Amino acid sequence: MRSPEQSGSIHYVIASAAKILSAAAGLGGGQSMLSQAELAKAARFRDTRDTDGYVAAHVLFRVMAARSLGLTPDQGRNLEPRLHCQHCAGPHGKPSIEGTNLSLSRVRDVVMVASASAGAPIGADHEAIPRELPEDFDDFALSPAEGRQLASGDVEARLRVWVAKEAALKATGHGLLIAPSKLHLGQRGPHPSAKPLPEWSATIESPGLREAHGLQIAWVPAPSGHTAALAAFGRPSISRLDVRSAFEGP
Repeated sequence: MRSPEQSGSIHYVIASAAKILSAAAGLGGGQSMLSQAELAKAARFRDTRDTDGYVAAHVLFRVMAARSLGLTPDQGRNLEPRLHCQHCAGPHGKPSIEGTNLSLSRVRDVVMVASASAGAPIGADHEAIPRELPEDFDDFALSPAEGRQLASGDVEARLRVWVAKEAALKATGHGLLIAPSKLHLGQRGPHPSAKPLPEWSATIESPGLREAHGLQIAWVPAPSGHTAALAAFGRPSISRLDVRSAFEGP
């Protein structure tokens, strides 16, 4: 057994499903780690990229939980994610595994999972940067001040705001049931249009949603064409792991 994850730190992996499933082959294959309900859901996707992404996401979720708890990757197959909706208490919403904090984000066959020790919420989100955004994006995603600050047509900066706010809403468990425009990014450092952005360079201002108010935002490295962010209270250390490191034994 490994030592449990150090308190006050966040570890994350962002990688292709192909890399994750290749690493999972050493554990008997990715599908061997999923529940029957998860396998049934994976089989319903029409595009193999979505199928592989779904399987890889749920494998990596268990592996990162095992790592956080001081278990081997193979012991991760015995960890069953629990789904709980903050609004209706139904069996859906943000997945969790007792004893650790996790956040999952998947865009087709690119997966991001962040983990931290128990005791404080975290959120993670990543998105592929599109060529253009829906016409109503600013109304739904940006606070009035952000709409005035961002240059017209700056899609990448808008996606950085989006992933920051979605990470924050994942940390609180609300998800997109709360419009991101209800949150505002208070900048301590460079504007979201700047590159590169240092870690923990923004703070969520949300007097109307007290659970999110004061969450810190870190934009973190992501694959080319993607942008990614983490949300947490305080300013914990952040470590990006490659897939091999995440799947290492004790």
